[in-house]
Amino acid sequence: MRIVIFGGAFDPWTSAHQEIVQTLSQNYDKVILVPSTIRYYKKNEQMFSFDDRFSAARQNTAAFKNVALSDIEKSAADDWRYIDTLRALIAQHGENNEYFTAIGSDSLQNFTTWYKWEEILSLSKLVVFNRPGHTSNFPQIQYEYLPMENPVSSTQLRAELRKR
Repeated sequence: MRIVIFGGAFDPWTSAHQEIVQTLSQNYDKVILVPSTIRYYKKNEQMFSFDDRFSAARQNTAAFKNVALSDIEKSAADDWRYIDTLRALIAQHGENNEYFTAIGSDSLQNFTTWYKWEEILSLSKLVVFNRPGHTSNFPQIQYEYLPMENPVSSTQLRAELRKR
């Protein structure tokens, strides 16, 4: 089985997230969404609680039969990293599956700074979707590319909501 893990803040849930989930659900046997509580590159920017973000993700993905939500990061320790999430999900779903990690082209630019990024690549393949203002040309790492039509960004939405 081909399982893709798509983690993120989903703060707030956007039509771009919806498009990504739809595309992933069409290309992989199972999609696991992992709302995060730890934000390494966007500290102190959270607008919505974990429970609100989890609920929004659940509501917006209910129609997809092969999409599951994981709250594995809800009570994660401060030193929890994505590699811990990946290991735990592999242990939960079985080592005989093929795993993929879905990230945006913005995260791809920082991927080699992720804790144990080489181990992540040994356990899963990368799937990269484009993000506004970020290139997806990163030849040092192999990945599958998923072009997206929707340029909506949660970062931009949070900035607009704060202005109100």
